[in-house]
Amino acid sequence: MRIIILFSLFFLGLFGQEDPSKVSNPCNHPLMQLAKNKGIKSIPIRDIFKYRSLKKQCEENGNGDIVELIHKMDWERDFKSSKTMAGWTSTHAIIVFSTFAYYYFAKVLDVPFDVKFFPENS
Repeated sequence: MRIIILFSLFFLGLFGQEDPSKVSNPCNHPLMQLAKNKGIKSIPIRDIFKYRSLKKQCEENGNGDIVELIHKMDWERDFKSSKTMAGWTSTHAIIVFSTFAYYYFAKVLDVPFDVKFFPENS
């Protein structure tokens, strides 16, 4: 009976160990690949802390250039998407700027504000 127990414990210990050649690289994690392919903003909110820890581990392993590449690609992607003034943010900015410009332009020229849109009944 002792031999069976020792034999089973030996095989459990032998097969329970992780193969050192298969140690995972944090730079090859699916979150890092997602950030590389689709950008950092595509990472789900629940995985942001996991991404930060993977990024830190990747930099500690000496692969800081991969992290820099991800950030550079994300900046370039944002730059290309912001070349055109299309979207709610840019439209809002243009409207606010034109409103302020019109207001201060009227203040400088002293345009009267008593303009009547509807004629009075006589």
